[in-house]
Amino acid sequence: MKKILACGNKSSKKRNVFLLLCLLALASCMTPDLASWPETIPAQQVFAVIYADDRENQKRQSQTEYLEWVLSFYQGNLAYQSGWLDIADYLIEAPDEAQDMNLMAQLQSLGVAIGSEWSKHNDVRLIDTRMLSLWGSTIQLASDYQQQRQSIEAIVEDVERILSGDLAEEEILDTRYDHILGLDDFGTF
Repeated sequence: MKKILACGNKSSKKRNVFLLLCLLALASCMTPDLASWPETIPAQQVFAVIYADDRENQKRQSQTEYLEWVLSFYQGNLAYQSGWLDIADYLIEAPDEAQDMNLMAQLQSLGVAIGSEWSKHNDVRLIDTRMLSLWGSTIQLASDYQQQRQSIEAIVEDVERILSGDLAEEEILDTRYDHILGLDDFGTF
């Protein structure tokens, strides 16, 4: 009986090692490819400059890791299928083309501000995934162009205040945006 269990353990260990190697190989395939940076997002150099200006983050994260997280922010990843590029699909058509282009430009600038901060190491960043998720939902829940524009403007202001230290992350709650969207305030669950 011991011989059977020992044999089973060897087989089990080999299988576990094999599965681990397969998972590592799969994970390496899912790492964003920095060499083929998409044209649909701001240039890689924009984020390289932001990375170079943050000595504290450089102590905890390589530039390659940072840029990979930037790509994950825009394109999504295994854990979060939707990325910032998907938010543009939720923009409600503006009354005229100039307003439409203005809102899209504002959303793109907001993406750089949020993405460049969110992509930093967890110990350094001021914007976390919870905030990112809340802001994405707020933009998507808007029922018309005016409400969406107001939501984006409120988020822009909050991001600026977070980055300047005038607003704490604990203040970024769903109830903060409920009045913009005209939602009933049921508090946080």
